[in-house]
Amino acid sequence: MEIPDKRLAAAFGAAGMVISDSIRGKRPPVVTLCPHIVLVFLVCLTACSSVTYSGSSSSATSATPTPSTPSAVAAITYVDCSASTNGTGTQASPWNTLASVSTTTFNPGDQLLFKRGMTCSGVLDPLGSGTTTSPIVIDAYGTGPQPIIDGGTNTAAVQLSGQQGWEIDNLEVVGGDYYGINIAGTAANTAYTHFRLTNLNVHGAHHITTGNDSGEVFISIGNAGETINDIVIDGVTTHDSPVFYGIYVDAGVFPTSSSPEMLGNNITVQNSSAYNLSGIGITLFVVTNGLMRNNVAHNTGQCPLTPGCGSDTPGGLMDLYCEGCIIQNNEAYAIQDYSPWDGGDFDIDGWSNDNIVQYNYGHDASGYCVSVFSANGATGSNNIVRYNVCSNNDQMANIGDPGEIFMNTNFSAVSGTLDGVEIYNNTFYWNPTTPGPAFNTVDPNFSGAGPNIFENNIIYSTVPNLIQTTSDFALDNNIYYTTGAAPDWNFNGADYTSLASYQSASGQDAKSLFTDPMLNNPTYDEVGRPVSAFTLLPGSPAIGAGANVCAGISGCSMGTQDFWGNPLPSGPGYNIGAWQ
Repeated sequence: MEIPDKRLAAAFGAAGMVISDSIRGKRPPVVTLCPHIVLVFLVCLTACSSVTYSGSSSSATSATPTPSTPSAVAAITYVDCSASTNGTGTQASPWNTLASVSTTTFNPGDQLLFKRGMTCSGVLDPLGSGTTTSPIVIDAYGTGPQPIIDGGTNTAAVQLSGQQGWEIDNLEVVGGDYYGINIAGTAANTAYTHFRLTNLNVHGAHHITTGNDSGEVFISIGNAGETINDIVIDGVTTHDSPVFYGIYVDAGVFPTSSSPEMLGNNITVQNSSAYNLSGIGITLFVVTNGLMRNNVAHNTGQCPLTPGCGSDTPGGLMDLYCEGCIIQNNEAYAIQDYSPWDGGDFDIDGWSNDNIVQYNYGHDASGYCVSVFSANGATGSNNIVRYNVCSNNDQMANIGDPGEIFMNTNFSAVSGTLDGVEIYNNTFYWNPTTPGPAFNTVDPNFSGAGPNIFENNIIYSTVPNLIQTTSDFALDNNIYYTTGAAPDWNFNGADYTSLASYQSASGQDAKSLFTDPMLNNPTYDEVGRPVSAFTLLPGSPAIGAGANVCAGISGCSMGTQDFWGNPLPSGPGYNIGAWQ
């Protein structure tokens, strides 16, 4: 999430904004102003001191919450809120109220089962903790529709506070105010572990967001030294709510001058969706080994103009302060924007290293397809964007972040840098509402010796503007094409209207072509991953014309497959574009 200087001036002035601990737990958020700090992202930072980037993470070796003493035999408790009387919790005599659940401490291996086809009103907030090998399971029993937990206007419909070792399956969660499901850390220097959210339908939380304060699934810590680890969110649908996030995981501690970073470990969001929401679809924050795969985000960024969401801008899928994270096989589309910035499909945001964005389909967004950002003196290093298909993005007029690929490090009072951005074997259908470059790298600062490359890509454009870049990048083996418009390459501030003049003046793109790449259905932008669209037709000049972009780069691998899952060549013979 990019926050340009003009937004910082309004939001910070000479001070920094920190969201208090209440955003991470069940209380409504409180915003306080603290001096001497400027932040790129206004969410869940808990200290008011200068931010420094260490480039390494501390392991969570702190205490873990002590679970209740396990029963000799794991218990199974049944709940049927349609029952006329409150029973003993057996299947023959089930509880009929969430109040019974709230006063019970569950033990490792226990199961809490809700009858299908009925609704329980109130807050589902059981006590106790399970373990990694013996979690506590909430699930459904019987036949029929998923059981419904209706949180009304309570802060959350489902709440776990300072607990671990829980699995929640097969529920519909409706309402809650700030959160549908809220999992919150409550104790400093504590490492929570093992959470599974599976096959859930979470929607209809009531809070009208003003930015970064709420979510349908909202998992966060709130104290120094806390982390949340081993999370798998699988088959969870979040939708139709004025809250900011669909799925939000804030798993660790942002570093300050007085405390090191503590990153949550092993966080996966897969086979899930987020749509019709005010802000961002899916976000991972302060995570190492994060994975977002096979998800769909669409029609996010619907924050109402009144009261508005301030400087907190929208997107599809984003990671922020993520180490070794992967965004793959996702679809994002129709991402809206209520501000002049962002509104993009996929975002590698500040303080992120060793990330890969691959095999994704992003289309029809207000803003970019993929962004790479850094700020506040941090260096984002070794990030890769490959084998993606981007179509018909930048649909907001005069968007401040133009490009299918957009980079920036200068949107905070203190700039950051990028060190190593590898962009290769992507296919772009570039059809912006306002003409601008498909590949835009003029805003970032670069540092270090990491390779910055743009190779083996196809840009199929309806506007003249193809690239706007500098000598910080090495470009080659690309195919550029415009449909009826004279092309334009902008390099180091100068415009060139022929490939030959651009090549001669820049020394770039020596093996690149300006020609029709002969794509199957090159303007496809429908919902659903392309099956044959953007593949290469027989005789395409892209066939076999690509290069091994990793040649001569230590530790570099081009991966194992293309966008469609086809294996890559074992030797020479790479194609240009996302299809191999």
